[in-house]
Amino acid sequence: MPKNLLFCPMNLSISSLLFLFLIISSQNTLTAQTKKVSFIDKIVCKKLIGNGVELFYAGRTSEAMFTFKRAKMKNPSSWKANYHLAMSQFYLKSYLDAEENILHARALAGDKGDGELYYMLGRIHHTLSNIDSAKSSYLKAKELFGKRIAKDYDLDILIEQCDFVRKEKESGVVNLRKPFPRSINSKYEEYGAILVYGGKRLYFTARQPETTGNNMNPDDQKFFEDIYMAEWNEKRKRWEVQTDKMEDYNTEGFDALNFMSRNATYGLITINTSASTEKTTTSSELYEFEVDEEDSSWYIDPIKNETINTSYFEGAATITDSLFDEDESYTQTLYFVTDRKGDKSLTDIYSIQRIDDRWGIAKPEEIMNTLGRETTPFVTGDGKYIFFSSDALPGMGGYDVYYCEKNNGSWSKPRNMGAAVNTVNDDTHFQYYPELKKAVISGINNFDGYFSYDVFEIDLEDNKLPFLDD
Repeated sequence: MPKNLLFCPMNLSISSLLFLFLIISSQNTLTAQTKKVSFIDKIVCKKLIGNGVELFYAGRTSEAMFTFKRAKMKNPSSWKANYHLAMSQFYLKSYLDAEENILHARALAGDKGDGELYYMLGRIHHTLSNIDSAKSSYLKAKELFGKRIAKDYDLDILIEQCDFVRKEKESGVVNLRKPFPRSINSKYEEYGAILVYGGKRLYFTARQPETTGNNMNPDDQKFFEDIYMAEWNEKRKRWEVQTDKMEDYNTEGFDALNFMSRNATYGLITINTSASTEKTTTSSELYEFEVDEEDSSWYIDPIKNETINTSYFEGAATITDSLFDEDESYTQTLYFVTDRKGDKSLTDIYSIQRIDDRWGIAKPEEIMNTLGRETTPFVTGDGKYIFFSSDALPGMGGYDVYYCEKNNGSWSKPRNMGAAVNTVNDDTHFQYYPELKKAVISGINNFDGYFSYDVFEIDLEDNKLPFLDD
């Protein structure tokens, strides 16, 4: 038999052909990676990395990513090109691509790998729930950085988070969340779910191309937020987005529904048009609205109190029910987020009382606030529990949801909701509906390898949340 027939495809099985293809592909990849890179290409690669870093720190992450890709094409053997590409992909939530490139970077760097390389390797492993690998990478980064720089990178906190996750997994805690269907969640960002009318209507905030004015936020090059509404179709057993229902209430800037009363007659909204053509606000401000009983129109007005709306960011508001005393006087407590002390503590939770339609003075909730970021509080109607997210309290990674219980007029110390609610990624916008035996939350969802912020539902028909066991 002639030798050339030994490799004729007609004489090979499909599995043999696949194996041969993989060998050839691997050889081609290896050849490409080991191909000698010219001196000019190395210089261009270095220049592109510098350009990409400038774009990245200017907040133009997508442009930075494409610049780092060009740098890698010029010099595939550059571990720094692979590292910076992985870093930009990580912040764009392309976690699987980031993992591939950071592993290339580590292999190419060899003994030249620095603390930042292993820090990013740890962050990517952490985000993908590879906890043991994340911890070992953090420990290596801590060793390379030294104590002072390791503290700046919060490596001790990240290592504690890995231990927290490991402990939760070993205790057998199961996460209870389930994503809303794809009629709600998309490849864009959805968050801030709110249920009303017995769970038959859903409001949420999204950053989709159909945003009012079709405008992009110049800070992060993503579409501005709009409020969306969906109705539950009982006959078809599905959520249906009512695309035209919120047109009168969304602006060309940032719009987010923060809170709505159970009977859907009162709500709180964050609006920021400072970066849009409207410019009706100078920063993020809190608005409240009442719903007309006859035509269901929203009458929206800014909250007029100089200790609530300032020149700083204010948002994510929540409020208790009206609590009446013996003299028929009523009191409500509003909680919101602000960065008015951002030079010291980033974002904090503040509270203010309203007594008979008169606002008091907003004050920080010291028991909840850290030097990091606190956000998206939700208080139960009776004021007994408050839930919020923080990225600086002991947790699993990113933002975790915590709760405090009010006893004798004072809030308890924050307690982590654990792995039944939290994940290794950002977890925010938690709201609890005891009458529906449900809760909602927002977080990162993996949909066929594409990671984005989505809204989730937690069924409590046969499950309990951690605070109910106290």
